[in-house]
Amino acid sequence: MLAAEELDAVVIATPPQTHAEFSIAAAERGIHVLLEKPMARTVEECDSVKRAVEKSGTVFSISHEKRFNPGFEKIKEIIDNGMLGDVFYLVVHWSAAVRLDPDSLCPPDYRESYQWRWTDESAGGGIVGDHLPHYLDLWRWWTGSELASIDAEFLNVRGDLIGDKKLGGKHEDFGVVLMKFQNGCVGVFETGNAGRGISPIQQVGSATGEWSEYGMIYGTRGHLVFDVLPWDSPELPRIMVFSLEDRHPADRGWFQVEMPDPYRSPGGPLSPKSNTHNQFKRQLDHFVDCILKKTEPRVTARDGRATIAAFEAAYRSHRENSKVHF
Repeated sequence: MLAAEELDAVVIATPPQTHAEFSIAAAERGIHVLLEKPMARTVEECDSVKRAVEKSGTVFSISHEKRFNPGFEKIKEIIDNGMLGDVFYLVVHWSAAVRLDPDSLCPPDYRESYQWRWTDESAGGGIVGDHLPHYLDLWRWWTGSELASIDAEFLNVRGDLIGDKKLGGKHEDFGVVLMKFQNGCVGVFETGNAGRGISPIQQVGSATGEWSEYGMIYGTRGHLVFDVLPWDSPELPRIMVFSLEDRHPADRGWFQVEMPDPYRSPGGPLSPKSNTHNQFKRQLDHFVDCILKKTEPRVTARDGRATIAAFEAAYRSHRENSKVHF
């Protein structure tokens, strides 16, 4: 396709093992690329992509769409304006129970399109590899700091505890990752598809296996809690804040951060033309804008490489039962 068509830009949303090859091929033809995460399978592949992009001078960005979610932009604004003080702890829980009983918790059409991630070795990892890049990227963006160390523990509940070797596959279906950043901030990320929690804000999960996704941020002057509806929901994250920076002591307490209401969009909550809050639409608009204005995208090859370096370190930590330092 790259050779047969005169293309200005492409969106690459193929399986991870093809990302480096396709990105390099596009860059060598002067084609701008928006690449689905992960950037590649290894740091070495990321470096090859980065060199090709820099040589071509094309716009290259990784699809970390959460950076374009107005709720997560608001969280960065809250952190940057000092409402929480110095952030010292981040925690996220993002999980579902679909693998405990796929027949009843996972609709057939969804299972058939998603199950390859459970068993296909070309995926490069399990649920941690699928979910960790999202929040590692957000945490680097929110804190402005790089990783100093990482310590990880993974489980394969379906294969090792339930005994289903076929559906269990080789990859983890539950994992906990402890990270320390260079600025001293500590982050804990837990994810899986063999069990789920419930948000402190009591947000219901999605219909597919009841996903739950929520997090907390602790700072020296305040705390923040958020929860997230499924990726295809028009609803924005709900954010609750407690801050000691309120003007009067009597005003100090938890309050909900006001967010735009997608249901007030003229075309309805799912209309791509009118719902300007959709993170995927905003990401695509940003990508096109960078091409037209010749500016650097919000998510760069450097960010993609940092994510893969952490991805590799987490799996190494689990294999070697040791903390990995950067």
